[in-house]
Amino acid sequence: MNAFVAVRKLIQGVVLLFLVAIIIFVIFRLMPGNPADLILLSFKVKPDLQQKEALLRQFGLQNGKWSYTAFTTFMYDMFSGNWGNDYYYGATVSQIIFTALPYTLVLVGSAAVLGWIFGIPLGITTTRLRGKKSETAILTSSLIVSSIPYLVLAVLLYLYLIAYLQWFPVSGYFSFTELEHPTFFSVLSVIRTIAIPLVSLFLIGAAGHLITMRATMVSILGEDFITTARAKGVKEKDILRKHAARNALIPVSTRMALEFALILSGALIVDIIFSYPGIGYYLYEATLKEDYPLIEAATFMISVVTIFAYLIVDYVHAWLDPRIRV
Repeated sequence: MNAFVAVRKLIQGVVLLFLVAIIIFVIFRLMPGNPADLILLSFKVKPDLQQKEALLRQFGLQNGKWSYTAFTTFMYDMFSGNWGNDYYYGATVSQIIFTALPYTLVLVGSAAVLGWIFGIPLGITTTRLRGKKSETAILTSSLIVSSIPYLVLAVLLYLYLIAYLQWFPVSGYFSFTELEHPTFFSVLSVIRTIAIPLVSLFLIGAAGHLITMRATMVSILGEDFITTARAKGVKEKDILRKHAARNALIPVSTRMALEFALILSGALIVDIIFSYPGIGYYLYEATLKEDYPLIEAATFMISVVTIFAYLIVDYVHAWLDPRIRV
């Protein structure tokens, strides 16, 4: 990918993020009431007029929800990370978000990478088994697994492996301090804690990558350049690995971005089910409490992570496909 295309993609990402911020602004302003009233009600005391005016100024709402001041204050706060104080947790919103973000990145990143590591090689292997009963069994199993919603799979794994067999901890919480001076038992404890939430996410993605990789490779194996390679006496395993697999990765890389977005949305559900301290857990709690500042910041941060992932996949796509580099 040349510099012009790279910069253009980056600008597109920034513009998209700006549009997402505008959508968040509009949606939350369409809701009845305002954050200042909700916060004052949570104090369970008679609200003071000065307190309300101070909160309205903090949110830029002193001239109304749809004023120019409200919009500019919101946009500046969103992009500067100045998301204000959270009166329910007694901390700044940025502290809450950036405490939860590493947990979300570890879970989602690990699920995405494991899905690629298992799904792509298995897709190549399944291609070599064309016409055999084992191929039918693998494809059927993959289709079933990829059709299961994240919510259903997470609940089933929780009920059987955690509630019934009690093989894993009930809560998905762990502290990163356990890994500052890692020991065998501390690493094992973290693995046991995160294992089921991780499996709930990567299993569905791996099945989808397997199906996509296998279908793409079957299509590519019928191309003329594959026939030419066979006519030259190239070994079948080299044709699969060096010729078909590399070209099949191009459409698969496009699916990676879509899969990452799906995994991220699934992680929001998994956070709730397993009490995993990611952004999804705090977003759920904030929604129940009508905690507007935290909801807005969490939604914005999820959008940032998703758009950034799409940019990375675009660059990977360009690396795999020389036609995009010119």
